[in-house]
Amino acid sequence: MPMRLQFVIVALLAAALAGGWWWYAGGRGGGGETGGDGPKTARAATPVLIEPLSLAADRVTVRAIGTSRARRSAVIYPAVSGEVVAVAFTAEQRVKRGQPLLRLDDKHQRLAVRLAEVAVKEARRHLERLERLAPSGAASRARLQTAEAELESAELRLDQAKADLSDRTVFAPFDGVVGLSELDPGDRVTEETMVTTLDDRATILVEFAVPEDYAGGLKLGDPVIVRPWSARHREIRGVATALGSRIDETTRSLTVRAEIANPDDAIRPGSSFEVQFGFTGGNYPRVREVAVSWSRDGAYLWRVVDGKAERVFVRLVRRERGHLLVEGPLREGDNIVVEGVQGLRPGLAVAASPFQAAAAEGRGAKGKGS
Repeated sequence: MPMRLQFVIVALLAAALAGGWWWYAGGRGGGGETGGDGPKTARAATPVLIEPLSLAADRVTVRAIGTSRARRSAVIYPAVSGEVVAVAFTAEQRVKRGQPLLRLDDKHQRLAVRLAEVAVKEARRHLERLERLAPSGAASRARLQTAEAELESAELRLDQAKADLSDRTVFAPFDGVVGLSELDPGDRVTEETMVTTLDDRATILVEFAVPEDYAGGLKLGDPVIVRPWSARHREIRGVATALGSRIDETTRSLTVRAEIANPDDAIRPGSSFEVQFGFTGGNYPRVREVAVSWSRDGAYLWRVVDGKAERVFVRLVRRERGHLLVEGPLREGDNIVVEGVQGLRPGLAVAASPFQAAAAEGRGAKGKGS
């Protein structure tokens, strides 16, 4: 076959294929006109499922690690040096305020008290004698005033002697539980020798740090929940009783103190806890997670306005059990595309159906089929 004829045949076949494709895409595909005077065929709208937008409060739950201490706690030291003659407590013993804990040798102090008592009696007797003589003029006013001063001085020396004697005994400053002691009778102590510790464990204070972002959400009196690390199943409720006055510049957190009851004395000072508290922030649009798409510019939703798709960029605030709280140019009641987001583009015509109604129909069809 001549080469020219082959070229002619190939050209005719190519023209026939191009014409057929044009006819299929333009006439049957519905994208062009069917004739000079014929009706135009619109492209079919994309089906989507939509759901009205609702607002929800931002409920924040914060968890932190806390350390406990007794409501009142003291390390007991003697007021003076001396020799121990009696240790009047055992470890873990409950004591009352004013109860003796430790006694030091006090022989010299008891003698000093007796001498001071004798001096007071003598000074008082001398004053009373002068008071009887003064009306008759046998005792001058000056002698009477001197006797009064001597009595007052003797009484002060007696009070000082009694205070020195009292310092030889160490007393509990408040009700509580005493700790261990390494002292025994015969030991010598100084003002720097620790006798024991004393803790009032009826109420336990738990201190924890709240990140700066949430520092403004916790107020005095707000409830908190603590769980001891040694018994995570146990849930103890308490209240916030003290807040720090400033944010720590290093940790960027606020120190908070909560108070919990300890009626069974099961919690020891120094224990660690998981602390949990919550508060309610502002109201934000609430959407389903499947409605959120992502691009290099960030997260966005599809909103249906006048039958067309509209892209709305949002900022994620918080996740909440299959939903998201978002922030963006949205209003309550906006129709948000929940299913069918694939292939959408701005301005595309959509055929919207309610998401809940479609879900209900799907469940009904599934039930009939089964």
